[in-house]
Amino acid sequence: MNKRWFLLSCLTVVLTSCVDTQQLYPLGAYMGGEYVEHVYDVWEGQTKQGFENIVYSKTLTNEEHGYFCGSGKHETAYQCCGYDQAKAWHPSYFKNAQGRDLYWGTERGLSDINPGAPGAYVDNSGLYDIIYSQNKRLDRYYENFSRGYLSKLYNGQIKCNGWSYYAMAVVSDQGFGTVFPYELKTAEYFATSLLVSTDYTPSGQGRIVVADIDFTFYKYAADGLEGYKVTLADVYLSCNAGAALTSLVGFTFDDVGISPEAIMGLSLTWRLKQDEVGATNDFSDTEKHHDGLSIYEVLFPDSTWY
Repeated sequence: MNKRWFLLSCLTVVLTSCVDTQQLYPLGAYMGGEYVEHVYDVWEGQTKQGFENIVYSKTLTNEEHGYFCGSGKHETAYQCCGYDQAKAWHPSYFKNAQGRDLYWGTERGLSDINPGAPGAYVDNSGLYDIIYSQNKRLDRYYENFSRGYLSKLYNGQIKCNGWSYYAMAVVSDQGFGTVFPYELKTAEYFATSLLVSTDYTPSGQGRIVVADIDFTFYKYAADGLEGYKVTLADVYLSCNAGAALTSLVGFTFDDVGISPEAIMGLSLTWRLKQDEVGATNDFSDTEKHHDGLSIYEVLFPDSTWY
């Protein structure tokens, strides 16, 4: 479903959806239908032009002072998820204000959200000092992140929990770009919750997919926007192993050599490098099966904004 249809629908239907956010959806949208219809490929504002004006670029590998990714293991799709690698390298990121551990929400019987029906309001404040993503969610402190289609990426929900497309944005080879409701002032690191979704499920078996992922941050310049691109090389992600098996993927701004101050937007583009079933992330290709990069949460933990 593209944004043009989405905006027309919003003129007549306004629903609350995803947890703790003010979303706009037509009744029943993003809960079923064909997988290829759910790609989000909107480039907001001048982000597309900014993508053509890259003033800084750096490629990171999966190592300390590079980027962190899930458990750091990738022998099977079932073991690569979670946040263990980031926690091992940056243990202070995963403590609450009282110095106690914050959890990913798939261990000790914990969940990243409280139970509730899709589309219904759920109070998750009791998880703020327990679950990492609930503690760090952007809309907790900056209310404008709770508005609009992409608000589901700022609400602390790092896996599906039965919410289907309400919980994630599916990204094809076209990528997407977004303008934040605020301008970034301070942040130590950037992180996101990812897995690869697919319309091909042979025998229900999970598999590993390898991708290169670009996160491009935008700042205002005299002639529009300028982009600061960070490429993560050879990212191993779970595919078709279950919608709970997301990986925390990210990096510190010191390690990429970018000042976070004045960042006002972000784009995500990616290249599918390896999938054993031969799927493509080009959703216009009707001859092949498709892989989409499913992004559940965007985090600038403990950040401040103008």
